[in-house]
Amino acid sequence: MPSKKKPRPLFEVPVEIGSGHESGWVYRSGEGEDEPRPRAVTDTSISAMSANALTLALAALAQTFVLTVTIAAIPMTMGIRLLESLTRPDEGR
Repeated sequence: MPSKKKPRPLFEVPVEIGSGHESGWVYRSGEGEDEPRPRAVTDTSISAMSANALTLALAALAQTFVLTVTIAAIPMTMGIRLLESLTRPDEGR
């Protein structure tokens, strides 16, 4: 009874492997750069972190205020339009 082994694929490796430039890879060593890359400056002092937290809290408060005023203005404008339509004289008479 013949064995039922699956045939293995044949992988051929080329004899001569190209250099980094020829193979399409880009290597960045950081040497020879014209300008140094700017690094992010982070201040980790307590006062700076407190100022950041306060700024974020005030921004969230301002957004909440704007959203509340916007939502509250919708029924108010509808009510004003309703009163204007009731006070207008009928043009059909």
